[in-house]
Amino acid sequence: MLNWLFFVILFLYFAGITDAGMVEIGRGLSSLQCLDVSYCKKLTDKGLSAVAGGCCDLRTLHIAGCRFVTDNVLQALSQNCRNLEELGLQGCTNITNSGLTHLVNGCRRIKFLDINKCSNVGDSGVSSVSEACSSSLKTLKLLDCYKIGDNSIFNLAKFCKNLETLIVGGCRDISDESIKSLASSCTNSLKNLRMDWCLNISDSSLSCILSQCRNLEALDIGCCEEVTDAAFMGLGTREYDLNLKVLKVSNCPKITVMGICVLLDKCNSLEYLDVRSCPHITKTGCDEAGLQFPACCKVNFAGSLSEPDVLL
Repeated sequence: MLNWLFFVILFLYFAGITDAGMVEIGRGLSSLQCLDVSYCKKLTDKGLSAVAGGCCDLRTLHIAGCRFVTDNVLQALSQNCRNLEELGLQGCTNITNSGLTHLVNGCRRIKFLDINKCSNVGDSGVSSVSEACSSSLKTLKLLDCYKIGDNSIFNLAKFCKNLETLIVGGCRDISDESIKSLASSCTNSLKNLRMDWCLNISDSSLSCILSQCRNLEALDIGCCEEVTDAAFMGLGTREYDLNLKVLKVSNCPKITVMGICVLLDKCNSLEYLDVRSCPHITKTGCDEAGLQFPACCKVNFAGSLSEPDVLL
């Protein structure tokens, strides 16, 4: 017979569980360390706060899409789950800066935080996380958090030297200066950077990223319309090759075959290149220029290839 007292991992993704079920989990599974109830849309603060109160050794919690959740859950986690390392809050639109500040007052070991599409989160909340979790934070996802600006990025650069993955797609107030600061601070750590639809990004910050972030593996600058071939020209003087495996430059109308040619000279590890809706980069143009893509590289010219999920 299964001993529920020692149950440590529980996945209820898309299940129809309610607060009553969460209360029972909080009462009966005190050793629970990992819980995923993403898209269990009936859940509220009552059920999840009961889990936080009863499962004090919780390390991982995913509640993406639980739209009724508020800052009260983050306060309960802060008070009871001091060892929390991974928290997924995507689409929890009632979460605010205040909630994040409460969270990190108690939870200072967070390595992974997903607040994609949490539209009420702004610079003060992210800055609180950056400072409190400075030594632990490795992954931060802020997709479409439109209130996020340069202050968030400057604080990440100041405090989070071990940051590996940053998702800021759709954060349109972010500019070159903060991204350059991040590139300088996270030279050895940054591996994955998504900043599609960051419309103020231009050649100066992209050039810094490519020249300074020596372990960068995945980069998305889709719809950054001000980026040109000039961003890649500095690669010619780089002493070592790029480790870049995934590059997405879709809808970048000023990038041409010339820029891709310069990139390929320093990038032998490329596995996926997205050039959809780049009017100056076509298969015919690449063939005529004699571009030699790495043998394992898939080039997405027209949207027919499946996309890697590393930057989601």
